Amino acid sequence: MAAEESIPSELYVVSRAQIEHYNLSIGLRLIWLNNSLAFMFGIYAGLTTMQSATSYMHAQAQLLNTLIPIIGFAVSLFTLADVIASVVQMNKLTKNYSATYQHPEDKFPLLNGNLADRFFQRFSPIASALLFLAIFGYLILYDHQLL
Repeated sequence: MAAEESIPSELYVVSRAQIEHYNLSIGLRLIWLNNSLAFMFGIYAGLTTMQSATSYMHAQAQLLNTLIPIIGFAVSLFTLADVIASVVQMNKLTKNYSATYQHPEDKFPLLNGNLADRFFQRFSPIASALLFLAIFGYLILYDHQLL
C-alpha cells in the first residue's frame, strides 16, 4: 500500500501537464508580443523621423503613424487578456486538484508552485503587456494631441 501512495495520481499528472501547457503558452505569447511590438516601434520611429518625398508618401506615413500605436495597443490588450485567462485556468486546475486531495504536497511536488512562485511567474507577462498598453496608449494620445 505504501508503494501505491507514492505513485502520482492520474489527476496530478493530467493537471500538471495542463499547467505546463499554459505556462509554455504564456511564455510564447510574451515572446511573440515583444517581437511584434519591437517591429512596430522600429517602424513608428522610422516614420516619425523620415522625410517624405511626395505629399502622397507623407499622407501614407501619417496614416501609418496613426495606425501603428492603435494596432500595438490592441495587440497588447489581447495578449494581456489571453495571459490573464491562462492564469485563471491554471488557478482553477490547482484549486481543483487541491480540493480533491488533502495535503497533496506531502506526497508530490507542488502542482503549481507556492504563492510566491506563482506571483513571480505571472508578474513579467502581465507587467510587460501593461507596459506596452501604457506606451501605446501614450502614443495614441500624443499623436492625437490629447496630451
